[in-house]
Formats: sequence, C-alpha cells, structure tokens
Amino acid sequence: MSSVLRMALLAKIIKPLLFILLLVIFIIIGWQLLVNRPVKQRELKVLPPSRVEVVQVRSEDIQPFERVSGRLQPVRKSALSFEVVGILAERPLEAGQQVAAGELLLRLEDGDYRDALVEAEARLAQEQAALERDRRLLELMGRNVQLARAETDRLERLGKDSLTSQSKLDEARQRLLQLQSEQARLGYSVATGSQRLAVLASDRDRARRNLQRTRLTAPYDGRVNRILVELGDHPSTSAPVLELIDDGALDLYVEVSGTTAAALEAGQRLEVFIDDRGLEGELVSLQLDPDPDTFTHPLKIRLSGEGLLPGMPASVRLPLAARQDALVVPLSAMLQEGGQSYVFVVKDNRLERRPVVPGIRSGDLQVIQTGLSLNESLVARDVAVLSDEQEVLLIQPEHASAR
Repeated sequence: MSSVLRMALLAKIIKPLLFILLLVIFIIIGWQLLVNRPVKQRELKVLPPSRVEVVQVRSEDIQPFERVSGRLQPVRKSALSFEVVGILAERPLEAGQQVAAGELLLRLEDGDYRDALVEAEARLAQEQAALERDRRLLELMGRNVQLARAETDRLERLGKDSLTSQSKLDEARQRLLQLQSEQARLGYSVATGSQRLAVLASDRDRARRNLQRTRLTAPYDGRVNRILVELGDHPSTSAPVLELIDDGALDLYVEVSGTTAAALEAGQRLEVFIDDRGLEGELVSLQLDPDPDTFTHPLKIRLSGEGLLPGMPASVRLPLAARQDALVVPLSAMLQEGGQSYVFVVKDNRLERRPVVPGIRSGDLQVIQTGLSLNESLVARDVAVLSDEQEVLLIQPEHASAR
C-alpha cells in the first residue's frame, strides 16, 4: 500500500515538470524559427520618366492690365449738427428719404430765440429813434448857440464900466458855454450814432441767424442716411445729429502702386465691374504724392449712381504701360515656394529648377524680368510635383506655345 502511494505521489510531481519542460522546448523551437527565417530581398523598381508638356520662352508686345477692388461711396457725405442748443421739437424725416436743398430736416424749440430777435429789433428801433431825436436837437442847439453868441457880443459892445452890463455879460457868457457844451454832447451822440446802430444791427442779425439755426436744412439735394436723435433730445453743438449723402453719383475708391499710378491720368475713362456687370467710369481724382504710411496712391473713379448703392463691392480694370518685346511664360509654369519664384527648365530631358524674378501679369501670361533667355524650353504646367534633376519625357515639344 505504501508503494502505491509513493507511485501516485511521484506521478503528481512529474506531470507539472514534464509540462514545463515541453513548454520550454516549444519556446526554443519557435525562437529558432523566428531567428532563422529567410529574409525577403527588397526589389528596387525604376520609375518611368514623368511626361511633361514644354513651352519655349518667347518675346511679345503686351498691354497689361491690373484689376483692383474697392467699394462704392457717395460723392458727398455730410455729418450735420446744430449750431445752437435746444430741445428737438420736430423730426419729419426717416433714414432713406430723398430731400431737396433747403428742405427742413430737424427743428429745435425756438421760443427763446424768437424772443431774443424781438428784443434785438426793439433795441435797434429805439436807438434809431434816439439818433433822429439827437439830430433834430443838435440843429436847434446850433441856432440857440448863435443867438447866445450874438447876445454876448452885444453886451460886450455896451462897455465895461456899467456894473449892470457886466453882470449881464457874465450871465450871457455862462449861458453860451452851457449851450456849447450841450451842442458838443449832441454832436458826439450824432457822430457815433452810426457805430451804435451797427452794433445793435449786428445783435439783431445774430439773433435772426440763431433763430434760423434752430432749423436744420439740407445743404444740397441728397438722401438721409442716418438720424441720430429723437424728439425731446437735447443735442450739443458738437454732436452730429444727421448724416446726409449725395448718391446721384458714386465714387469707387481704390489704392494703387506707383507703377500703376504712373500709367493713369485724370479724366481717363475706365471700365468698372459690379456683379460681373461692366460700367464706364471716369477717373476724377488721382493723388500723385503717395500716402506716407502705405506708399500707395489713392484714386477715385466716378460713375452714375442709378441702380447702385453705396458700399457695394466693385473692381476696376486699370491699363498699365505697354511692354515691348517682353519675355513671357504661362502662369501655370510658375512655382512659388518660400517667397521665391521658380521654373523648371528642360535640358537633355532633365529638369533644372531655376529661380526667376517675375514682372507684371497679362492675362494668363507672366512677364519674366531676369532668370530666363529667349527660346529656352521649360515645363508648361503641373510643376508642383516635379523636382530638380528629374528625368522627364517631353510631350510634343514642337507644338509647345507660350499661350
């Protein structure tokens, strides 16, 4: 019985050891197979040469154009404000309404200004009456002075020995002096009367103008664009209260480079495009001295406002200076990378990536200033996928064209 137990115990111990041994053997065999597996040799495939279409650099007389975009703006735009203060009493219009020159736009309460005008007119009338009175008094005073002087002369002839005559003579002289003093005062009043009347007339005219200033009227035929006040507001003299525009004609405002500005002149007829619709405009303003910040030249092209609104986007086609025998290539032949322009010149079926200095554009042509020579062959399109020294296969080079 004890031997049987020993055998059973031995069997329990041997089974796990055999399992572990077999697992180790399988791992070793798998590792050997992995290490000694055959290595697959990579095969290098030679790509066929890329097929490219080529053109030749050619010279051509061109008339280039530049298309510049901007927005339409009114010929005139005015931010109107009151010149006097008061409470807004009348607001007869709304934004968008057409007005004629002189038409009422807004009105302030004018009671105080009417009273000031009445007061100024009354003071002027009173002074005019006083001046007329002083003129008549001066005329009468002149006669009295003549009589007093004659009486004084008569008493002086009676002699100096009589005490009665001397007393009367002194009284006559005193009377003459009083009359002469009053005559001088009236003379001064009459002489300065015109200046006093001018001052009072100025006060009256100012009061009349201030009364008129309570009414804000249109300075020209136009359209109300915005109203910035409501009834009961108390606008200050420095705050705009209404915006008026003249949209009978519109200006396209754009800024161009010096090269473009040099080819233009005031009065020139130009083609303006609005929503793919071509309109004729006139160059009415060209700033010759460039803006000191942008170094561009602002210009305005005027066109009829019929059927158009301020703020609409528009573009203008500006003719540039004509070029004779300019070297040109297709725009599709140009590669832009890192701020530099390149083309791919074809030599012996290989590409040369060459930097060039482009000039102006004319349609689908690009003028080349430096970097290419006449009749050189280069790739016409699809240049973004090409590289330097790449071998290529030409497609019908005899039919290549720069257009």
